[in-house]
Amino acid sequence: MSDFLAVCVRKYSLWLLVLAISSATSHAAAIDKETAERIAPPLKNLMRGYKPSSATEAQVLLRKTVVDIDEQLMSHATSYVAVYINSDEAVRDYSQISVSFNSFYEDIQLEYANVRTPDGKLDSIKADATQIQSPTDENFYHDRKELLFSLPNVRKGSVIEFQYRYTDTKKMVPNHWFDSFSFHWWEDRAAGQGSRADAITKSELIINAPATIKLFSTDASRYAIAFKRNEKNNQQILSWSGTNLAKIELQSDMPREHDYAPYLRVATTDNWNEVARWANSLIEPHLLSDAALEKIVTDIKKSSPTPEAKVKAVYQTIQDRIRYVFAHVGRGGYEPHDTTEILKNGYGDCKDQTLLAVKLLRDLGIKADPALIVTRGRGIPDMTIPGISFDHMIVHIPAQTGLTEIWMDTTGETSLYPGFSVGIEGQPSLVVNEQNKKISVLPTLDASQHFAHLELVFDKFEGRNARASFKLSFGGLYEQRLRSMWQYSHERDKYFRELIGQIYNSAEVIELSTSNADNLWQPFVIHGRFAFTNVWGGDQEAINYAFSITQLTNLFADLRNLHKPADRKQPYVNDPAYSLQTRIVFNSPSNKHQLRIKTQGVNIDNPWYKLVQSGKQEPQRYIVEQNLTVKANRVEKSSYADFYEKTEELLDSTDWTLAYEYNTTAADIAALESDKNDISSLIALSKLHIKNGNYQQALESARSAVSTAPKNAEAHYQLGLALGYIHQFKESDAAFKKAEALGYQL
Repeated sequence: MSDFLAVCVRKYSLWLLVLAISSATSHAAAIDKETAERIAPPLKNLMRGYKPSSATEAQVLLRKTVVDIDEQLMSHATSYVAVYINSDEAVRDYSQISVSFNSFYEDIQLEYANVRTPDGKLDSIKADATQIQSPTDENFYHDRKELLFSLPNVRKGSVIEFQYRYTDTKKMVPNHWFDSFSFHWWEDRAAGQGSRADAITKSELIINAPATIKLFSTDASRYAIAFKRNEKNNQQILSWSGTNLAKIELQSDMPREHDYAPYLRVATTDNWNEVARWANSLIEPHLLSDAALEKIVTDIKKSSPTPEAKVKAVYQTIQDRIRYVFAHVGRGGYEPHDTTEILKNGYGDCKDQTLLAVKLLRDLGIKADPALIVTRGRGIPDMTIPGISFDHMIVHIPAQTGLTEIWMDTTGETSLYPGFSVGIEGQPSLVVNEQNKKISVLPTLDASQHFAHLELVFDKFEGRNARASFKLSFGGLYEQRLRSMWQYSHERDKYFRELIGQIYNSAEVIELSTSNADNLWQPFVIHGRFAFTNVWGGDQEAINYAFSITQLTNLFADLRNLHKPADRKQPYVNDPAYSLQTRIVFNSPSNKHQLRIKTQGVNIDNPWYKLVQSGKQEPQRYIVEQNLTVKANRVEKSSYADFYEKTEELLDSTDWTLAYEYNTTAADIAALESDKNDISSLIALSKLHIKNGNYQQALESARSAVSTAPKNAEAHYQLGLALGYIHQFKESDAAFKKAEALGYQL
């Protein structure tokens, strides 16, 4: 996708599993090397027999986690990682390690970290090289923190090892335990350039728990992960292990599902209803009312007679009265504030806004529930086993009398109603009420709802210059992103002029305005004008036009930056589908110019794209319409070469090119038509039409001449000629006789 669309719907999976690994946070990060119990063999044992490959940048020798769960379902987890460093790039990436955790529920402690240098010496981490940091997300409230530590003397040929421990400090869900694990080690690349997951010699997960606790897990056998369960002394030991796990090749536009890497969920329940009831128990006590809230309900009832009007009024109320503050849904737990407090404060995060909207809707007699969402940024986890991986909350309004099903998200500032965005489209959701027992999947919009439409009219010609008006209208992901960009861009006028100027690099955007940027009910629209300088020779010269659908794909898609087939390692996903549409009006610069079509765009229809193009000539103008649909697809590696070839064919397809050429005859006709009350001009015009074979037009001009000057002999003679050319011989003879009677010499 283009830089623009990359911001909209870029589906990098570089950190999805990082977030899925057990989330933990810490207030105590001090190294406790003296008391730490090592869960891995000595480093020299791990190195025994290992022969690095020159093709390997880094190799994880061992990734091991041991989890101990007690009778109260509190746990601590100890993780060990050892990595052989075999490239300068790996040196940069592994010199500083970051481990993410959630400080509301857990503590973390680095137990030790060492570097075995290429000459065999062991260098331990320095006391001042470890710290706890809050992520640098601007305007974003959350409890996620990072254990950050720097390793000494990391060089090519070094081996690093470190061990850290998570400890539960409070329960998220009473009477239950949930966690998720990746069998790879996901390391942040230097300078924020994504993540890497190198090949692993051995990965192991061990869970120790009382035998009375029933544990459920997803099936990891498809990843060649072996599972064992043993019991001893009223304890159960569950172990999963895999050897020689391949490096994960991370690429743009990968599938959102987490199945591209070994991944495991473990929980004390396989019933989503227990999670729904837990979430509901956090929400229901805060659905309170007071005089201010009751007044809002009363006012809405008076002004909004239908269910749909009531829902829209609630959406408007949240937008007008509750400012959204950026916060992860789990910040401070999943429990919201009281609805009365939210209204009084005038701000709230997603769960606060959702709770107030649900309260208002229910008081208005409309069924509504909160819905927990896993947004696209987290991909699509395996939801077979319950887990708490939700990062957003919205309103679910089920179908009922007067309403179809609505998923309403109030968190976008002045977003188009109902706020349903591409960030949640097609994602897993848990509707929160005591009856719900299953995960829902949010609906997906089709290509006709995710669109950018350009209307361009070339309408002014002065000297050697031309101008054109444009209108850009949007739907779906394009509407959401462009509206947001307009609202938040610091120098938005300059930014948008440069952005839209990419449609015609040779033109300047001289006017720019927008509509509906703050309108909750109408989509965002951009209007303006292009100025083209020195694009033709002037009044008596031809003007050449051209347009290609790639002028939109270059701006609103990213079809020119695909991996070559030999470089593509992962399936390619386009989701959602979208369409790019145009209506281009090429006006003639004058009535003295004649149209000549040089090339026409072709239609395309294959599994990946559908392009429909048409052209239509109207008086003094030619109209081109185009509609490109980029279909929703998962392109497997076996089909990628064909997809790549078809994309290249689309980008290289024929442009529309046409010219309006200055025509001497047309100029003469235009000059004569400029004075239709002059008898000489009308007779000359009829003669010129006969010369050009336009006999019907010749007849019309001759009749006008006779009507203007009934006693003019030549006018009647010209009428006789014109009638003869259209085979009205009787009428032609009558006209000739009239001309002769008036003195015309036949």
